[in-house]
Amino acid sequence: MSSPSSVTKRPETEGWVSPVTLLRRWVAGGRIGHAYLFVGQPGMGRREAALELARLLNCEALPASKAADEEAPASCRVCRSCLSIDRGVHPEVKLIAADGATTRIGQVRDVCREIRLRPAAGRRRVYVFEHADRLTAEAANALLAVLEEPPPYSVLVLLAVHAQSLLPTVLSRCHVVSFRPWPQQALARRLAEEEGVAEDQARLAAVLAQGNPGVARRLLREGELGEGRQMAQKLLEAVLAGGGGVDAYTLAAELETYCADRAGTLVFLDVLAIYLRDLVVWQDVGSPALLVNRDGEAWLRSWAASRSRDRLVADLGTVAFVREAIRQNVQRRMGLDLLVLRLLAPEGRDEACPG
Repeated sequence: MSSPSSVTKRPETEGWVSPVTLLRRWVAGGRIGHAYLFVGQPGMGRREAALELARLLNCEALPASKAADEEAPASCRVCRSCLSIDRGVHPEVKLIAADGATTRIGQVRDVCREIRLRPAAGRRRVYVFEHADRLTAEAANALLAVLEEPPPYSVLVLLAVHAQSLLPTVLSRCHVVSFRPWPQQALARRLAEEEGVAEDQARLAAVLAQGNPGVARRLLREGELGEGRQMAQKLLEAVLAGGGGVDAYTLAAELETYCADRAGTLVFLDVLAIYLRDLVVWQDVGSPALLVNRDGEAWLRSWAASRSRDRLVADLGTVAFVREAIRQNVQRRMGLDLLVLRLLAPEGRDEACPG
């Protein structure tokens, strides 16, 4: 089987493919391993990739014979087997979650007993350990019995955040597939197609999520981006207009209410930083090509000359400073007060926030 690392080192701008596409190519080519370790942060699609692998191996619409790599078909998602996997009732596909804080030896022993039975309702038995990094030492050692002598009709998929959290003996017997952040352009295209949102919304979600598909989808589905952009524009209009007649503490209180919690505040600050970045970009190049908020070109053009470039860069530093302080559990209201006061300060009093 091809080494995953040797395939995924292609340049992101040319020929980048997702881990799911790689799995489809390997299955289509008959290069099926007996054990995989999917490594990546939550939201990167490890669980869905494991389910797609289970569908590919049992889909009634896909041939069991080998096919050329370039065909790489997806599972049909409509046959009886695919539907039962999606509903979580397929007899040959099992998801093993942690039992509390750990995945225990009893859970592994159950898998070891069942996995040696020939599949009765599909071509392959697939067992997915959703928290492989929580295997106790005894459970991991018990799993080695299957990893060392796997039945030919079984596949194990281990999901973990870090490969180093597994025993070296377990790690050495798995094909490691790394779920890294997506290239932002590729993720934006996928979001626009799958979520049915405008290209600019998808691009902003991809940037804010730093290439994490799960985080990007949450931002789009929970409506944080649309409202966040409106609030960022409202704040910046007050700032760029010179702050005349604006009460800083009232504005900070409004932001605190809008953001609701720490996570919402961090998202808002990210949206705000991207608007400031776009203002700097517009001043530098005067073209929408490099903007994140391309649909806001008219707004950016109208306000870009209202503030010096140096001050906008200082504003970006202020936002970054406040964001990091809030991330490290500084009281949200205190951070937002500082943010608004710094942004509204007259041009001559914009010294950088202390580090």
